[in-house]
Amino acid sequence: MPTVNLDELEQAAMNVEDGDGTVQAMVSRETGIIHVLNEEYMDEEAPMPSTSEADERYVAVPPAGTLGIGDELVLRFAAAHLADDQALVRDLFRDRDIEGFARLLEERGAGEAWERFHEEATRTTLRRWCEDNGLQAED
Repeated sequence: MPTVNLDELEQAAMNVEDGDGTVQAMVSRETGIIHVLNEEYMDEEAPMPSTSEADERYVAVPPAGTLGIGDELVLRFAAAHLADDQALVRDLFRDRDIEGFARLLEERGAGEAWERFHEEATRTTLRRWCEDNGLQAED
């Protein structure tokens, strides 16, 4: 069973999410290597496979939001750890104000709790995705 690096998988899912449809990421079912491709960059050593080949030899990496590790994860954290600030957190993420979220975490002393929550939830989700797709997760 091919092994997939979880940090690279998370980054690929975030790239797909942020790419607004212009970025694709594929994991080789044979090697576990993640290929991130977009309109501006095509990996010459690993060009985008044909559709039929992709179905058999590759699995597409979904956007982070589809996996539940994007904004949804932040909102789940806010519900559990920043109950009085949920509306503010929603506004910050609607406006893509990552720095504002970081300041809020610092003000509330919740930075370490966020890091633990993010790490655990993301790893659990990505491990499950790997398992569901016949891949082995590696830290």
